[in-house]
Amino acid sequence: MCSRRPDEPGGRDRSPNVYLKSLEMIGFKSFADRTKLQFEPGLIAIVGPNGCGKSNVSDAIRWVLGEQRPTALRGTKMLDVLFNGTDARPAMNMAEVSITFADCDKLLDTEFNEITVSRRIFRSGEGAYFINKNPCRLRDIQRLFMGTGIGTTSYSVMAQGQIDAILSSRPEDRRGVFEEAAGITKFKADRKEAMRKLDQTEANLLRLADVIREVKRQIGSLQRQAGKARRYQELKEELRGLDLFVIRRRLTVLDARLRELVAELAELAGRDAAGQEAVATAEEAAAAIRAEIVENERHISEMGEAAAQDAAKLAHAREMITVSEQRIAEYQTWSARDTREAAETREQLTSLRERLTAMAAERQTLEEQLREARGQRDELQQRVTAERQAIDQQRRELQGERDKSLERERRATQLQNRLTGMEARQRAAHVQRERLAAEQAHLAETSASRLQQRDALAASLEELRAQAQQDAAALATIEEERRGTDEELRGIRERHGQLSSQRAAKRAQIDLLTEQEARAESFPGGSRLLLDAKNPLKLDPGVVLGTLAAQFKVSARFRPALEAVLRAWIDAIVLRSAGDATEVLRRLIARGGPASARLIAAEAPAVENQPAPPAPEGLTPLADHLEVAEAFAPAAGALLKRVFLAETLEQVPSPLPRGITVVTLAGTVFHANGFCEHWMPEGQSASPLARRMAIEDATGQIEAIDAELADLKKRLDGLVGQQETQARSQTQARQRLDESRRQAAQKEGEWQSVCRDVKRDEERQRVVGKELELAVAQARSAEEEQAGLAGELEELVNGRAAFSERLHALQNALQERETGYQAQNQTFAEARIRESALAQQLSHHIGQTEIYEARVTELQRQLEGRSQGVQSYDESIRRLTEQISTTQAQLEPMRQRADESRQKLEALRRQRDAKAGALAEAENKLAARRQALEKLRASHGALEVEQAETRLRRQNHLDRLLADYQLNPAQLVAESDPKWGTDGEPTIEKAEARLAVLNRDIQEMGPVNLVAIDEYKTLEERFALLKAQEEDLLKAKEQVLDLLRMINKKTSEMFRETFEQANTNFEHMFTKLFNGGTAKLVLIENPDDPLECGVEIIARPPGKRLQSISLLSGGERTMTAVSLLFAIYMIKPSPFCLLDELDASLDDSNIGRFVQALKDFLAQSQFLIITHNRHTIASSDIVYGVTMPEKGVSRILSMRLPDIGVRELEVVAEPQPEAPPTLPPKRRRRKKTEEKTEEKTAKKKKTTSADKTDGPDETDEADLPEPDDSADLEESENTGDAEDTVPATKERDSDDT
Repeated sequence: MCSRRPDEPGGRDRSPNVYLKSLEMIGFKSFADRTKLQFEPGLIAIVGPNGCGKSNVSDAIRWVLGEQRPTALRGTKMLDVLFNGTDARPAMNMAEVSITFADCDKLLDTEFNEITVSRRIFRSGEGAYFINKNPCRLRDIQRLFMGTGIGTTSYSVMAQGQIDAILSSRPEDRRGVFEEAAGITKFKADRKEAMRKLDQTEANLLRLADVIREVKRQIGSLQRQAGKARRYQELKEELRGLDLFVIRRRLTVLDARLRELVAELAELAGRDAAGQEAVATAEEAAAAIRAEIVENERHISEMGEAAAQDAAKLAHAREMITVSEQRIAEYQTWSARDTREAAETREQLTSLRERLTAMAAERQTLEEQLREARGQRDELQQRVTAERQAIDQQRRELQGERDKSLERERRATQLQNRLTGMEARQRAAHVQRERLAAEQAHLAETSASRLQQRDALAASLEELRAQAQQDAAALATIEEERRGTDEELRGIRERHGQLSSQRAAKRAQIDLLTEQEARAESFPGGSRLLLDAKNPLKLDPGVVLGTLAAQFKVSARFRPALEAVLRAWIDAIVLRSAGDATEVLRRLIARGGPASARLIAAEAPAVENQPAPPAPEGLTPLADHLEVAEAFAPAAGALLKRVFLAETLEQVPSPLPRGITVVTLAGTVFHANGFCEHWMPEGQSASPLARRMAIEDATGQIEAIDAELADLKKRLDGLVGQQETQARSQTQARQRLDESRRQAAQKEGEWQSVCRDVKRDEERQRVVGKELELAVAQARSAEEEQAGLAGELEELVNGRAAFSERLHALQNALQERETGYQAQNQTFAEARIRESALAQQLSHHIGQTEIYEARVTELQRQLEGRSQGVQSYDESIRRLTEQISTTQAQLEPMRQRADESRQKLEALRRQRDAKAGALAEAENKLAARRQALEKLRASHGALEVEQAETRLRRQNHLDRLLADYQLNPAQLVAESDPKWGTDGEPTIEKAEARLAVLNRDIQEMGPVNLVAIDEYKTLEERFALLKAQEEDLLKAKEQVLDLLRMINKKTSEMFRETFEQANTNFEHMFTKLFNGGTAKLVLIENPDDPLECGVEIIARPPGKRLQSISLLSGGERTMTAVSLLFAIYMIKPSPFCLLDELDASLDDSNIGRFVQALKDFLAQSQFLIITHNRHTIASSDIVYGVTMPEKGVSRILSMRLPDIGVRELEVVAEPQPEAPPTLPPKRRRRKKTEEKTEEKTAKKKKTTSADKTDGPDETDEADLPEPDDSADLEESENTGDAEDTVPATKERDSDDT
């Protein structure tokens, strides 16, 4: 980067209000390292070779200002802005760009002098925006810069190709640049927000109307439920009093019975204790006898076990002797059997050994015969194999000759087929050549006729298209008229719908208030009886004149005052006379029950017929502002003759004259005795008077709405008829247009069909010519090929006989050899059969020998086993004989011990029987005493059960008392009895019968909504609130519509003013930059609506006719776009402007005018220009160089340019087409001596140290201006410190002139 000192030629001392101060990047595209560019007001050039990353600076500014289109950043997706790495560096996962504006507190209307906007994106896709390091939304950034000319779509950033896009874009899209200049983008955003709010308001109104209808329906349903709930409450109240009376009486009876049961249970408890002592004594005696019996049983059991053991031992000894004798007999039998079988086995062994000796001799003979048979077989096999190989060789020779014969025959057949096919093809080719010649002649005739038909159809098509355009214009006119009618009709219908909704709301309000008035809910019970249409008091007709509220008519302004004065009598009933009032009171008292009522006689009493006191100064009688029913006028005068009206509190005199009352319009009442009160009802229907007045107001409003609806109906009918007429005209016009278009399309289809036919005929003629030439050439080559094939076929036919004779001789020789081979093979087969038979006999003989040997071995093993068994049997017989003798000697002592044990057991059993009789007698006595005790306890248990049941019934009454009425016994006693009639207090039975009747009545009522009363009141309040909300929404809608009209009017005015000024400026700048010519801006498509019209650019360079901008050259288009850009800058300059290679297509003369125009705007804006042009660089105050010393990574160069060798071009007043423009001579420097080289090197090192450069010196002069002498370039390694990128001042050497 380099900068020009203020004292240099071309240096400027400027300080715009707002300017771009710095741009900081890290990880953005090719700027992998943290890089910061410091800017100053003025013209700043960014230079460098192609592909070094200059345009990435422009992309960074667009991206940080909120660009959302990857294509605008030269990418396919937003993640393409991340540094993707190089061969030496890894990719980065985060990119961040920060841009700082200085002196922006006034323009941006902020408290900060500097604003830093940052944008960050991660490779995972997350992103964030910051304003002064505080997180924010993209919308906040767009709102901050809206109307300032700064933004991604404004004219502050002109990237490559974007300046030309202004000229190439559609007229309606081009309008956005002028809107930004006019400063109406904020208004358009507000308009969009207002439209969104308007849609929301419309939706809310629709929903609110639905809710109001539903609430009104619910109010009607809840009205019936509330009446049912009140009847239910009355029955429940009577049921409660009567039920409490019955419970109290029942509890008294139950408490008395419980006291009696306690005394009886205490007496039975004493008798139970004596019976328990007697039973215990008897149980002790029985337990002693039972213990003796148990001990005796134990001795019997022990003696019985001893006797049983002795008897068992004796029986066991006898059984052992018997078993041993049986075993001895069995052993003797088994020993005799084994001796006999051993003799038989020895005889079999002798026979088998003799057989084995004979079989060994037979086996030796068979083996000799088998060896002789195998020798004969091998000799025959060798002879057969040799003969077989010779036969195979002869067969292969014969097969080879046969294959050759078949190949010759196949080739002959193939040649014959080819000759036949060629003859057929020659005939077909001859026919085809004749057909092609005829087709060629026919196509020539057809093509001529179709060309004539095409010209005729083209003329007809032009006529039909002209007619279709006329029909389309007529249809457009009719449609425009119908759109106007539809718009007017839509407005009337919307107004009709609004009025209908308002009328329905007012009607619902009247119905609701009328229902409330008819039910007289705010009146006491006696007043409701008087107002009841059924006349329950049997009064004469005309006695009741109505409610007090019905006697007055008053405007809304005086209504609070009248309500405040009559508040105490607001629910009074007006009667005809005082005598009628006395009769009514007598009947109300005779009726009994709650029947409160306030009565007023319409006839004023004589004592009241006195003149009214004079009105205090500034006050008027309240009665002067009222309309009173004629029959009630005397009473009204008596009520209000001492009441005076004050506008405000300040008009109320102090003190008040004696005997008068003053009320304000707000409802504050002052009495002469010093009392005062303020009346502020909760709602519009809080009192009968307010309800009556609200009904009258709503009725008047409905009448006005009906009148307006009738007028709208007439207009609507007229517009509907007009719309139908227009619809018919539109249908007819559309039909005519469709018919014209159909005929034109049909004719165009015919014309296109004929054109296709002509083209097809021409193509066919060309193809037929080529096919004809090809057919002739093919015929000549086919004749030559046919002659060659015929000669080859003749040669094959002549050699067929000799080849057949050779095949016959080979076949006869093969048959003779095969006959000899078959005889030898038969002899070989007989030898193999004899060998196989001998081998089978030998194998069978060997198997028989092995079987006999196994049998001998088995018989020897059986003989040894039987010999050992005989010895074992003899030993067992001896052992059992000795055991029998020992056991017989022990039998007698065992028998004696068994007899003694049996005698002792009999004695113990006799003792047990005696004690069992004594135990039976004791248990009988115990059973008698227990029976008496059980009877006593049964009586005690019955009393306890009765006591528990009584307590349970008492507790049930208490539980029901607590569950149903939330009362405890103390509170029950405090409850008073119901008021009985003339019959006095009823009995319990009558009271319970009445309870049953009440319960039945309540059950017959079915489900009761007890909250219906509160819900009904709540719904009335909600209905009033919803109506108020509807009014608020209608007002809000009207306010939004007013805002939209204001925005449309204001933006239209601003756009027109800006457009007119821009048009004037554009003409001036175009003439200045082109040194002549004319240009202007035109509103098209919808010029009457500036917000919807398009902007067309018309330009005529000097010496050329007026033409479309699409026909201008590249340089002319650029200068035209620059003229438009500067024209907008003259109206509202952007704080900065970035131009990306805008001057690439300009020549030197245009560059001079372009640079001069930039200088003219430097007092208002800061310009950053990415350029390759030397003249633009020479005119810059600050120069940044971008290089790429490391592949894929951009760096910023810090350069010291003593003199770039190019002077700024001067703008000439008039062009000179006769001679080409020449550049002024370059500024020359003094000749330097060779000795200064070392001094320059030292200065270079000093400059590097002063600029705080860390890396090595590198120079990239590929696209930098070349000075007369070599310039010193220094690379500034950007390490992230802000000081590394502070612009260096462009200095001159001490030896510069």
